[in-house]
Amino acid sequence: MKTEELFFIVRIEVQTAHENINDTLRDMESGSRFLMTDTPKVKVISSEILTTKSRNLKTTNHGT
Repeated sequence: MKTEELFFIVRIEVQTAHENINDTLRDMESGSRFLMTDTPKVKVISSEILTTKSRNLKTTNHGT
């Protein structure tokens, strides 16, 4: 088997009771899970979640 590095871009829109985005991000980082599992032909060796914050997102309908 060969080792490859894959990048997934995930956007998560949340409703929050926190007063600021830093508290929301800290809460998500400490108490939430994002799970990538092995498949019959792929073994997940390691993963890392890179977080960023964005303010005042506009809700846009992209046909979904």
